[in-house]
Amino acid sequence: MDLTRRSFLKISAAAAAGVAALEGEALALKTLKPVVDVENPLGAYPDRDWEKVYHDQYRYDNSFTYVCSPNDTHGCRVRAFVRNGIIMRVESNYTHQNAEDLYGNKATRNWNPRMCLKGYTFHRKVYGPYRMRYPIVRKGWKQWADDGFPYLSRDLMVKYKFEDRASDEFLRMTWDEVFTYIAKCLVKTAERYSGEAGAQLLRDEGYQEEMIRAMKGAGTRTLKFRGGMGQLQVMGIYGNYRVANMMAIIDANVRDLTHEREEEALGGRNWSNYTWHGDQAPGHPFVHGLQVSDID
Repeated sequence: MDLTRRSFLKISAAAAAGVAALEGEALALKTLKPVVDVENPLGAYPDRDWEKVYHDQYRYDNSFTYVCSPNDTHGCRVRAFVRNGIIMRVESNYTHQNAEDLYGNKATRNWNPRMCLKGYTFHRKVYGPYRMRYPIVRKGWKQWADDGFPYLSRDLMVKYKFEDRASDEFLRMTWDEVFTYIAKCLVKTAERYSGEAGAQLLRDEGYQEEMIRAMKGAGTRTLKFRGGMGQLQVMGIYGNYRVANMMAIIDANVRDLTHEREEEALGGRNWSNYTWHGDQAPGHPFVHGLQVSDID
């Protein structure tokens, strides 16, 4: 807004006249409503409606317990509180003292509360805008699969964006399509690294002879499966390990193992956070005999 000197003087004069019109009592703020005098706020208080705001934020319709294991070690039993069909908050169930093993040994109440900050807020991910609601696949990877999974030379790594995945886009697929692509990839990997030709390819890639001999000619042994952390529940661990062992079916077909030789079929490899990722401190189980089981 353009403001000339003449306009500024007019506005200032009008404001001064308005202030001058106010009486002394108004300027002394004596027209404001006085605060209610409360002698003992613990005994009585005139207005307690404001407390409802704090009470309502913890109000819930019902609750349920579940085992929280997004990707941690413990599998804590926690309780969710639901209002209007939405999980409002989650907290520890405070029942660790009731758990016991086959010999009747029980934990103590000192284990309560057993829950990490990730677990306290994990329900937000369920309602978050970035929750995965359907299968997607990277466009470059899909093109690589559609081209027959050619061996990834340096040029093809660039072509299919294996070294620049962040610049690629994702394509929505059906579950049947995703399962089919996964199966094709597993079969192709097993075919590529089976037999002496596969062993030589591994040598060219820098694998040590000890690792190649341990494969016993089965390309399925290059398939790495990680079942989660060592105590991440039966479903998280052994469900994935069973899938690794099922790769023996692929090996039997790839190496054409007849009925008499079907026991020679080998599945995939089971890897852990220590043997694959390397993001866990190996000194901890060396000293304590147990993996890192402390709050994140």
